[in-house]
Amino acid sequence: MTTGRSHPAIAFYDREAESLSTRYDSLDFDRLHGILLPFLPQKGRALDVGAGSGRDARALAERGLEMVAVEPSEGMRRQAARHTDGPAVLWVDDTLPDLALLPPRHPFDLILLSAVWMHIPSTDRPRALSRLSEILSPGGHLFLTFRNVKDEPLRGMYPVDPRETLILARKNGLSLLVSNSSGDGLGRADLEWTALLFRKVAPEKKGETPT
Repeated sequence: MTTGRSHPAIAFYDREAESLSTRYDSLDFDRLHGILLPFLPQKGRALDVGAGSGRDARALAERGLEMVAVEPSEGMRRQAARHTDGPAVLWVDDTLPDLALLPPRHPFDLILLSAVWMHIPSTDRPRALSRLSEILSPGGHLFLTFRNVKDEPLRGMYPVDPRETLILARKNGLSLLVSNSSGDGLGRADLEWTALLFRKVAPEKKGETPT
């Protein structure tokens, strides 16, 4: 979810874990992430960064993907642990931009960052995207959603410039497939979200003519 153990967002999610988990779990994965559905792999490994209540990780595991869920908030991980039915999800206490504690199960065929990117300070985003691209399989997909916010440092939220994100993505071999703006899934007025779906460009083989 966030950068560093002292990030204010971690304290917020710890404090509000129970109520936030209830709200997040009330949302349907297919309805919330509809633009991602045609691109979901049929099998393989997936990583959910900032997995929160585990809603998305569970939905992807139920589709047969081998799931790793990263969440630095102890409170949110505790809430997620209440769900013991369904396929197993491996939970990891880790943070962007480095994701230094990931088990050696990558590269991943899909990486999901739902409601995470605005929690990453702009100074850490280049390193974060570089790391995400590094652990993404060639041809794999990175799905990134963020809330369009003004600077809210007490909650650990920072403005996101979509153009800057696209430039960073291109520098890291990520090609934009789909972009979308929408209202808030929980019905909160005046909140707007952006979703960006990227594909990692496979490296050209020696002697291969670019198309």
